[in-house]
Amino acid sequence: MTLETALAWSIGRSMLVTTVALPMSLVVWRLISACQRSRRIHGLLVIAALLPLFVPDLLTGFTYRMTSARLIHSELATEILYAALLLFRIIALQVAVRMILPSSMVSAEALYSWKLVQDGRAGWWLTWLRLQVQGPLRTPLIAWIGGALFCFQEFETAALLQIDRHPITWSVWLFDAHAAGEPLSRSLLFVSEAMVFQIVLLLPLIILLPRRGLQISTGNSSVAASKSSPAVQATAVGVLFAALGAFLIWPLWANGVEAFRGLRALTGHSNLALRCQQILYSLLAATVASVGSLQLAIGVRAIGRQWVTLLAVVPGLCGSLVVSLTLLAVFQVPVLHAVYDSWLPMIVASTLWMLPRALLLVLLLEVLSPRTSIHSASLLCVAGGTAVVHGRNLIWQLVRVRWLIATVVLAHWCFWDVAVASTLRPVRFEPIVVRLYNEMHYGRIESLAAITLLTLVIPAGLICIAAVVWKRLPEGDKL
Repeated sequence: MTLETALAWSIGRSMLVTTVALPMSLVVWRLISACQRSRRIHGLLVIAALLPLFVPDLLTGFTYRMTSARLIHSELATEILYAALLLFRIIALQVAVRMILPSSMVSAEALYSWKLVQDGRAGWWLTWLRLQVQGPLRTPLIAWIGGALFCFQEFETAALLQIDRHPITWSVWLFDAHAAGEPLSRSLLFVSEAMVFQIVLLLPLIILLPRRGLQISTGNSSVAASKSSPAVQATAVGVLFAALGAFLIWPLWANGVEAFRGLRALTGHSNLALRCQQILYSLLAATVASVGSLQLAIGVRAIGRQWVTLLAVVPGLCGSLVVSLTLLAVFQVPVLHAVYDSWLPMIVASTLWMLPRALLLVLLLEVLSPRTSIHSASLLCVAGGTAVVHGRNLIWQLVRVRWLIATVVLAHWCFWDVAVASTLRPVRFEPIVVRLYNEMHYGRIESLAAITLLTLVIPAGLICIAAVVWKRLPEGDKL
């Protein structure tokens, strides 16, 4: 199979799946917007809708690898299974886009006014098209493009589901070719072929993205505020339950018993200490990369130049595989060869890959944590008496816990990325995700499920400890 064939499959799949996901994300978003009066229900719906974005692709592929093995005699069934898993993730991504971006930057009054002056000339139609793209069509277009990029760049799930040669994806084809000894120059040539489609998507995405920051969509637009029919609401609930079943309930059911049995077998095993060490070192590298990406995002935001922002986000928008292969060539330059076999290439690659997401989180924090509120809380911290306690609690809620969540989310994505870790890791260090990725290709055993569970639990426990410690530190944080 050639790269061109793999690219054709990947492009066709990404365009089809993101198109199917678009109306589904709309009905889910309408359901979330309709439940804003009840904070508890609204919060649960948001968590259920966005959950597929935070379940590691590697765990999804591991869970459904046996299912894919049973479908080995049906290429169509394997492709449908992979497309269905991608569909739920893209729905979650598109719901997030609809929640973050305003539904329209052009008012309904402006559109109606322009219709009144219709004269049928070409200039009128061009302006009408521009108003539509900048107005009600902008958020759906951004959601569609983001879903297509996400689907096109996916790697880990496809790699584990690929028992024979399906699902066909260019990322797995290129990763396997490079791992099999393909020269780096040819790998970069293959990357350039894959970049053509991504550039076609990135150019309109960059043009459509807002230049003056973000705002959280309140759901008060005519689309969100309109009452949905019972059938539409039932469809949205069905999509959410299907996503929860596919990414949470079934993985826990399929792997939970094996994991706990494996934990008993691992007690006192000589490899347990080594695996825990790999987890801790991997978490350290991911944390450094996430903090670095947040700091770079703050700097990019402070500069405020559009061309600087574009230079910062374009590498990350191209995907972790493209970033890792490009930096693999960069760090082989004689000037940088001294740090080639170190943690630096892996951390730099993760930082660049996370930078677009970090910039998005920084923009969200600016919206969710207004400076006026933070300043008022800071004044309470120096007021004396019981006001100090209230001020510190407010600083924790407005600043610290939100920055902690942003750091944790970015570290979580860095931690579970296979492409960067396997391509740029030092020779003497094997990230735990690389070990899991290699062992998950050879079947399901209790010890592997147990190590996977530890890989989830240990970082979560350390995060909780870090949160408690940070909350008790003296107030001094400013945005």
